[in-house]
Amino acid sequence: MTIKTLYVTFPELIPIIMNVQLLKDFRCAQLVHDTLCAKTDCVDENELCVCGYIVCIDDDPTSALYAARLAKLHKDLYSVMPRILCVGGNGLLSKWTHHTTEGKLLAICCQRLGIPSSKITILDHGTNTGANVQEIAAFVNGDPATVLFVATKRLSLRLQLTVQAQAPKLMARYYVIDESVFEACKWMNGKRIGQGQMMLHELASILNRCDAYAGTFQAPIPFEVPAEVRQAANHLAAKYRLKLPHKNLRSFGQYIWLLCGLIRNRRLIEFDLNHYIKFCKRSGA
Repeated sequence: MTIKTLYVTFPELIPIIMNVQLLKDFRCAQLVHDTLCAKTDCVDENELCVCGYIVCIDDDPTSALYAARLAKLHKDLYSVMPRILCVGGNGLLSKWTHHTTEGKLLAICCQRLGIPSSKITILDHGTNTGANVQEIAAFVNGDPATVLFVATKRLSLRLQLTVQAQAPKLMARYYVIDESVFEACKWMNGKRIGQGQMMLHELASILNRCDAYAGTFQAPIPFEVPAEVRQAANHLAAKYRLKLPHKNLRSFGQYIWLLCGLIRNRRLIEFDLNHYIKFCKRSGA
């Protein structure tokens, strides 16, 4: 199952291609993006698994587009539509993109794609992955039904490790959206801001968070991280500080620059989201 992605067009690629250093950053980002991610495990005998809940989460509407499609597929297969949990509070920058919480934005996307409001629950009090997972666990409240998380690649590993550490009783399974780092840089999720540097800030923090929180807020990474991936992550972390601890003057300057980019391109972000939703409706996704 795929949903069409608006690829970065050639004119938008020119500043990256001409900027040798930025091109190196994106090569590092692709390596981190494709390695530090969970694997899709929600298919049983070539069919979507039976689940009681489908979770769309984070500041990316892409999660909602896929969650709605999976919910409809589940209903077609089993005659029952799972409850969709739309999760996420106000993020550092996401609060400026759509004038609402991440959870409410995801719910709006699901409703526009034909999911009945009676099947949608908004959980938007959490401001980080751990708080979001705890809110999901509290809502599920011991229900043994499968909870299917629909996650972007960049969030998937941290989400999976957080669930293992903080909500181990959840019957969690995962659908990881398969996109390249360029495909994931959309206007609608704000990751194309600053020639894609919004995405670079997120990817720069993944390994740092996984290492820092291992054994506490998150379970340890279940595989050996290759040396070249660590080198790529360290390269990004040295430059893109927004999502990393120990903020400094550079972090503050990066935040202001990206915030201005978000505010300046807010109408384009809304337009792109509308485009994706219209495409999903036309294609039956």
